Amino acid sequence: MKQIIYIANATSENIEVWNLYNNGDMELIQKVQTNGQVQPISIIKNKNLLYAGIRPNNRIVTYCIDKNGLLAKKGESIIPGTPNYISFDSSKKFLFCSSYHANCISVSPLDENGIPKNPIQIIHNIEGCHASKFNSKYNVLFVTSLKNDCIYLYYLTDFGILKSTEQKLVYSQIKSGPRHIIFHPNQNFSYTINELNGTVDVWKIYEENNLLKVKNIQNTKLSNNLIEKKYWSSDIHITMCGNFLYVSDRYLNSISLFHINKSDNTIVFFKKYDTEEQPRSFCIDGNNSYLIVVGQKSNKLSLYKIYQKTGELEKVNQYKTSEGPLWITSLVI
Repeated sequence: MKQIIYIANATSENIEVWNLYNNGDMELIQKVQTNGQVQPISIIKNKNLLYAGIRPNNRIVTYCIDKNGLLAKKGESIIPGTPNYISFDSSKKFLFCSSYHANCISVSPLDENGIPKNPIQIIHNIEGCHASKFNSKYNVLFVTSLKNDCIYLYYLTDFGILKSTEQKLVYSQIKSGPRHIIFHPNQNFSYTINELNGTVDVWKIYEENNLLKVKNIQNTKLSNNLIEKKYWSSDIHITMCGNFLYVSDRYLNSISLFHINKSDNTIVFFKKYDTEEQPRSFCIDGNNSYLIVVGQKSNKLSLYKIYQKTGELEKVNQYKTSEGPLWITSLVI
């Protein structure tokens, strides 16, 4: 079993491939030029495929992942608008691409080789469409609208067409700017990082009279409810055990750790860590042993050991990356 870390570097226009060893050491094993500013990357693990969103010639490049984690280009697909987030449905038949600048989300079927076909649906007027995440339990795609302070909710039909739920959307606080979203492992709760006001929203997902309901049950600050002068929050991830939630902020150059209550899945601030300059993206490795964060301005990555009982972080390594790391993800092969 190997742990591979992939880093998308927009300024250097490449994807780095790193080995992550059990002791926390890392080794750079490949650099793949992307011929454009690479931003989001996402992996279909059971197909050993990596998808990368490239601009300014807006497209998604599909890469095969070999037995050592190395990448080889397999296909290229055109998409509407600059790619800001790539995700999939639970069956991995459809690719969703959010475009912040084009204010839209597109649905692209994947062919038998996993290559995205032309979009079969484009939903416009989602202002600041930053991310989308599919909830497999309720068959619903959550789509964040950063500029309109809301999250749109869509059922996915068998044919890959998105259809508004009865509720249609939920609103966050005014001028909060919902950005990225993650689900609890039980799929009954979601957590949203709000870019503009430095808060995390907790949403309860349930059915009532056979209708989907999404309800806000908590909103809390990144740092023990202390009010900072400015926020520029970015990424959010949860451990597989469902006990620990982490969020990053690019203005504060920080990672915040929250403990998740087992009774109601609300969160409690535990600790804030200083980290790389402008931490736009971070990931948790496949074994939930390490958290790795990249600094968009520092052009470095920091690797932290996760203490399993408390979720606390201990920095164990730091490495130089290419310029402008914007996205990081992991794979166990």
